Amino acid sequence: MVLVGIRSRRICPLHKEPAAGAYKGSQRHEQQSANSDNDNDNDNDSVVLRQALFKIDVLILPVIIVGSLFSMMDRSSMGNAKVSGLEDDLHLRQGDYNIATSLFYPTYLVFQPLSNWCLKRVGAKIWLPLLTLLWGAVICAQAFVTSRGLLFTCRVLLGIPEAGYNSGALFLISFWYPKRCVTRRVAIFYTGTAIGSLISGPIALGLTKLDGWITSWHAIFFVEGLLTMCWALVMFVLVPNYPDDAIVLNSAERTALSTTLQAEKPEGGRRPINTRRFIRCLFNAPLLLVSLVLFCANLPINTIMLFGPQVVKDMGFSSSQAQAMQTLPGFCGLVAIIMVNWSTQWFGSHYRSAIAHSILLVIGSTVLLATINVGVRMFALCLLGFGGFGLLGCGPGWLATNVAATVTMGSAGASVLVICGGAGGIATSYIYRNQDAPAYLLGHGINLMAGILAILLALAARWCMGWRNNKMALYPTDISSLSPNEISELEDQHPDFRYVY
Repeated sequence: MVLVGIRSRRICPLHKEPAAGAYKGSQRHEQQSANSDNDNDNDNDSVVLRQALFKIDVLILPVIIVGSLFSMMDRSSMGNAKVSGLEDDLHLRQGDYNIATSLFYPTYLVFQPLSNWCLKRVGAKIWLPLLTLLWGAVICAQAFVTSRGLLFTCRVLLGIPEAGYNSGALFLISFWYPKRCVTRRVAIFYTGTAIGSLISGPIALGLTKLDGWITSWHAIFFVEGLLTMCWALVMFVLVPNYPDDAIVLNSAERTALSTTLQAEKPEGGRRPINTRRFIRCLFNAPLLLVSLVLFCANLPINTIMLFGPQVVKDMGFSSSQAQAMQTLPGFCGLVAIIMVNWSTQWFGSHYRSAIAHSILLVIGSTVLLATINVGVRMFALCLLGFGGFGLLGCGPGWLATNVAATVTMGSAGASVLVICGGAGGIATSYIYRNQDAPAYLLGHGINLMAGILAILLALAARWCMGWRNNKMALYPTDISSLSPNEISELEDQHPDFRYVY
């Protein structure tokens, strides 16, 4: 059983797994060996495996990416509805909009761990499409609310189905691919989030122009919710429970993929979750630190999603112009996520990449605090988008790489990651207040602190992982008297496990 995480500049290419127990001191030798193996591995099994991974990349991964896109569009719909007259039509009092945005998160956080348990028991083929169908239905229902109470109720209900989608998708990706391919695929998965942020404004602008039985912000909720429900049916057909169950793979490809994944991940993710270890892994220090980086990332992301149109409108633009101009920070976020895999290679580690994106957050927030010049502030919002979405791309990939071979730790890690991200959403809900317009010093100041905190968290996670690796090398767990089942349950306590930073 090989559970080794190797720090490497080549994050994704397939190559033979290095010897168990190798870590930082032998990094250069491993890199040279990996390159050599990759160049010379031209046998039939390798070709078939690459074909299998290509099919998953092209035919299955995009399905859950589009689900993530709809999730982001549906969340962004609140910000677009606000500038389209939601507050006036529902007679919301000062602060009611902030309350409405925050009510999404309590149920989102509470149902997060439970959702991954259900995923393991029901199966991804049923669970992920069901969640998508349900949150689409709630979004549709928001189109017909007539009071603040009904709006608040919809927001509370929306958090329940949305709770499990991202963590469930991350959990699946970590068991669909060899470990060295996980970081890139996680970053690719989060392009759906960036694209959703990018296109939500223009789509909302078009929907508010509809001249029919449903108009204005009502059309934003109804049409986007209906599209989400339709996509759930597509997911039901195409999403498999496990990669070797995929209908798009032939028998040879299933065998090659299953064999490769079995070498790294015994049971291929099918082992039941250990309750006791699941609870312990929720408080795993390295994973908590990485997850808190996502907390920091979600502040600027939710700023763009929920308050971006209003911040732009308060610069002197109309509602339509604000919705259209929101594409600029979203586009920068998309570029950042696409570049995450290469930036991780450029910087030589996950934590350096996280620090680099955090610095952009600090710069963007500082500029927003320092000036009210429209052009400069739009540029700063773009830096906010680049830094925030960049962290969104590298943080989950960093965590998923470390839990890719462990079922219980993988499920717990994905849950903690999304819980911390949701906590960032709650914080953002209350930092951009109407009375602070147009400068929004409180909101921009907290985003500045989030960027600084992300830098400190990335450094702390790197130190903690390095310390644990050294401790395991010096004092490895004695497995001589353990049964094979007990050994497999050790997960991060296995003597061959090493954290990747």
